[in-house]
Amino acid sequence: MSASERVANWYSRYFPDALIFALILTVLSVVLALAMTDAGPVGVLEAWFGGLPMLFQFAFQLAFTYAAALVLVDTPAVQRGIRRAAGLIKTPQTAYLVTGLVGAATSFIGWYIGPVVTAILARALAKEIRGVDYRLISAIAYSSFVISLTGISGTIPLFVATEGPLTELVGGLIPLERTTFSTMNLVSAGLIVIVTAVIYAVVARRKTEIVSFQDLAIEGYAEDEAPADADDHRDDSVADKINHSRAILLVVGLMGLGYLVYYLATTGLAGLNLNTVAVIALVMGMLVQKDAMSYARSFTRNLSASSSIMLQFPLYGGIAAIFAETGLAARFSDGLIAIANEATFLPIVFVITGFLNLFVPSAGSQFVATAPFFLPAGGALGVDNVMTIMAVTYGDIWTNLIQPFWALLYFPILAAGTRLRVRDFMGYNLPILIAVGLIWGTALVVFGTP
Repeated sequence: MSASERVANWYSRYFPDALIFALILTVLSVVLALAMTDAGPVGVLEAWFGGLPMLFQFAFQLAFTYAAALVLVDTPAVQRGIRRAAGLIKTPQTAYLVTGLVGAATSFIGWYIGPVVTAILARALAKEIRGVDYRLISAIAYSSFVISLTGISGTIPLFVATEGPLTELVGGLIPLERTTFSTMNLVSAGLIVIVTAVIYAVVARRKTEIVSFQDLAIEGYAEDEAPADADDHRDDSVADKINHSRAILLVVGLMGLGYLVYYLATTGLAGLNLNTVAVIALVMGMLVQKDAMSYARSFTRNLSASSSIMLQFPLYGGIAAIFAETGLAARFSDGLIAIANEATFLPIVFVITGFLNLFVPSAGSQFVATAPFFLPAGGALGVDNVMTIMAVTYGDIWTNLIQPFWALLYFPILAAGTRLRVRDFMGYNLPILIAVGLIWGTALVVFGTP
């Protein structure tokens, strides 16, 4: 058995479910706050209770955007296109490579698009191509997400590009040209895609045990591939004809598209923010769906895929509040920043953020919790605020490779009708974690040293 398989099997055996992981981290955060800060039990629990609703709005934005993106691909034509493309691939190695490249490209365009397209593609390839290990291709699909939040829909770059409570702290609005489309970010993203493809090619060649899609399939499971535009019972009433008319949905969709073109043409990349991304997903779905009722059915069905986000985000909001309000985040930050200088500050911020991400895998909430400490410290050392922001961004995404929260975006599609579990494929991401850490750490040193 290869080293990668041993790691994956260990991870599968000992790593808990994503919800259990969040609950364990909640308890651990409380214990750390009691041990390392002056906050008493009441103070810690008050912070936790106050933080539970902190991410309600953000959770709704993510759940809405993800469901709207699923509507976009939940059409017979789009899914047939993905499966037809999968049919052109003949070997496992090619399947692994294409999954990684498609996943990286679509995730960079939109974190809400990448998981859907890549999970459907990986599932189709594993079903059609003999010799594809379903655990490995699922890991490749998920790890391709690692550059998503450095892309066009990245939470922190969009956050600092949008007027908000931290705008003054970061030094004003920061356009995407200085974050997402900076030379450092584009070069490091390209290197990550190339290095990841090479690592997985080596892992695939050394595999001695192949667990196929068919091995994990649940016997008797009927593949649920009913198209989103399947008609309900219809009659000849005027109301029913209006309900199933494409005209009104198309008109509203074209209105939205027209304004989006005008809006982005006048604002440029500075016009991209969390709300804009959600509206883009909404409008594009209107343009591809058959009618309003089809859209509503598809949205309702796909909203359930984001139920784990809705359930776990409040828990992570509570954890973030414990770190921010009890001074726990400041303790971690101050202790490590005390040993930093202008050359080591950014790599240290990167590592700290990666560690904190295990507790708070929400880029927005983690940035809110740590920016008030990192930005002034970086400023005192002469480090550009933009570089500190990118160090936080990279650290937050980096340990997602071993933190199962965002695998929830892939899991509803990958696991349907199978016995696949998140922990079955997360272990394969360990070598990618090491490689990505080296690439981003080096980039921050090379481009960020004053």
